[in-house]
Amino acid sequence: MLAFVAGWVDASSFVGLDHVMAAHITGNLVILAGAIATGFHDTDLLKIAILPIFFVAVMLMTVVHDRFIALHDDPARHIRGLLVIESGLIAGTGILGVLTTVNGWVLDFWLALLVLTPVTFGMALQNALHRLYPIVGPATTVMTGNITQFFIDRTRHLAGRSSRSLINDMPKSNTLLPILILAFGTGCVLGALATVNLGNGSFLVPAMLVVASAPFAREIVGK
Repeated sequence: MLAFVAGWVDASSFVGLDHVMAAHITGNLVILAGAIATGFHDTDLLKIAILPIFFVAVMLMTVVHDRFIALHDDPARHIRGLLVIESGLIAGTGILGVLTTVNGWVLDFWLALLVLTPVTFGMALQNALHRLYPIVGPATTVMTGNITQFFIDRTRHLAGRSSRSLINDMPKSNTLLPILILAFGTGCVLGALATVNLGNGSFLVPAMLVVASAPFAREIVGK
């Protein structure tokens, strides 16, 4: 679910918010560098503004976690709390997206930044979740590492050798990585299509999926 959400959010923000990626934040650096090399436009300002917003978001989410979420010795409760907050943040962008569509507002720099900020905070939280709680598993916001590990494993298995990642959060199950990759890719396609047809209100879909995944936190910790 989280991989699907990240794919949806990245594609939706790219399509609906001036080609900015809310989940894969470093991807914006590549696009920004290309814009600087080929011709910088006013719409590229959003790619600059979103970087410090993401950095501040990670810091604020860390403070919220340390001072409020992690007060009890119950990791499952911590994860649920973080997912609920993430859901609310993504929904914030969805609600703002609906308002802009219904009212016919033009997404200039400041309005686009306003719409983009809540979901950026949400994806900063999802990125931080994997760092704070490696038990959740492999990263769901960026698939490059997962794809690399998948093909390392496949290559070794074809050679008749066992393969085990040296990174602690990588799964022991051989089926999880392809499921994550497929979920992320599916989320990208559906998120892009939904945003083209429905506008930025489509962010409400991943918001609902995140809150739906929160009850599974106990099972994750239990494993």
